[in-house]
Amino acid sequence: MKLTTALPLWARTVIALLATFGLLGVVPVSLAELRTGNGCPSLGPIPACHIVTISYGLILAAALSSRLWSLGLFYLGWVPVFLLAAGGSFFEFLGQNVCPQTEGGWPKCYFSLGLALAIATPLLVYFFKPRQKS
Repeated sequence: MKLTTALPLWARTVIALLATFGLLGVVPVSLAELRTGNGCPSLGPIPACHIVTISYGLILAAALSSRLWSLGLFYLGWVPVFLLAAGGSFFEFLGQNVCPQTEGGWPKCYFSLGLALAIATPLLVYFFKPRQKS
């Protein structure tokens, strides 16, 4: 199902802004991983921060391009961000330091989880908004 006609511009704009904010947060971590090799945890051979960078990029591309905007592309980006952030946050709550930290000592996966939920909010608001029957 294409959402170019169904999802209003305000929702796509909010999603694009939030995805941009996510990219601004994760790109420095990915660059540090490329330079030092220890900027973030890995899932097998792939650093998690690279997956998150690509995923936020997919969300942004889906929101900006009416040709690309579809549920499939959006969820291809959103699901990995959400699952990695939720999993990382879970392990952080258990006392295992698996997520990169801010300079203040907060795990970045907490912020990514909040951002993933915020990105999903415009979709939820739009899809669950009461509709008038014609």
